[in-house]
Amino acid sequence: MTTRSQRDFLKVQLLDTQYLKELAGDHPIMSIAFAEREQELRGEIAALPLGNKEARAVLFFSGEPVQGSQGIDASFAGRVLEPFQNMVMADYADRWHGVVGSRGRRTGEAKSRLLLTALPRGSFGLELTRADSDELFEEDQLADTLAHVTRLVEAASRSDEDFAAELDETAPRVIQNLKGFLDVVAKGKAGLRLESGDYRCSMNPIEANEAFNRVSSTITNDETLRISGVFRGALLESWRFDFVNDDGHKISGRIDENLTGEQVSLLAREFLDRHCIASAVKTTVLFKNGRVRTTYVLKGLEVEGN
Repeated sequence: MTTRSQRDFLKVQLLDTQYLKELAGDHPIMSIAFAEREQELRGEIAALPLGNKEARAVLFFSGEPVQGSQGIDASFAGRVLEPFQNMVMADYADRWHGVVGSRGRRTGEAKSRLLLTALPRGSFGLELTRADSDELFEEDQLADTLAHVTRLVEAASRSDEDFAAELDETAPRVIQNLKGFLDVVAKGKAGLRLESGDYRCSMNPIEANEAFNRVSSTITNDETLRISGVFRGALLESWRFDFVNDDGHKISGRIDENLTGEQVSLLAREFLDRHCIASAVKTTVLFKNGRVRTTYVLKGLEVEGN
């Protein structure tokens, strides 16, 4: 049970207890018992802070693939879980390792692996939980990623502007997997309620189809460039770079994941504040509402004239 569901459950119990306390009136025993239970429930609700994040997500489905709370079409369940897991892995790699390519293995992939741990009822749900790990900070990092993925899915179901705004810090590979996830939901004529921690989004089959069309209308183009200008430096911790081209425009972005820390350190020492040629991949994302987002990935630096 997610934090949001747990809070909702406690609130229902609180309302029932308050109703029973009113019925008990001035009864010397029952009125005191219900009053104590009311305070206990208020304390439990207060102990669940708003905005809580968890390394757990629950996907509840309704519509054609589901038969009440009895079961879900096995083929649909298999198809929908893969793009969701891929979306989480891509976002985790981008958010916590600073790099995520358009293809191939994602950095930190094993650390964002989710296990199918339960089948909650109430429509029909698939509960996904973080795999066991001894790493201290991985649970919080994965919880943050799942919160972002939940907000991303919600934004896709709401409006073009909400979706564009949520994608400002989202890697293109995450968009690709979001499209795949919503494609399965929409084609399956399913409704969805996604919960993680205190975050929740819901959509009926019609809204799911609109969300898929919105994401499908997002166009991503990659272009390889050679840019003349001055290299301003690189940060190994965030795996980012700064560059100023000959027109005076500042270009910031990610460093290629295929470069090692030693290679980046060497580039920083050799080219810092020097005029050179930067090889970079420019990615342009065009949203349905006309909004454009541009990102850069630095592939290398070389002396001008080479």
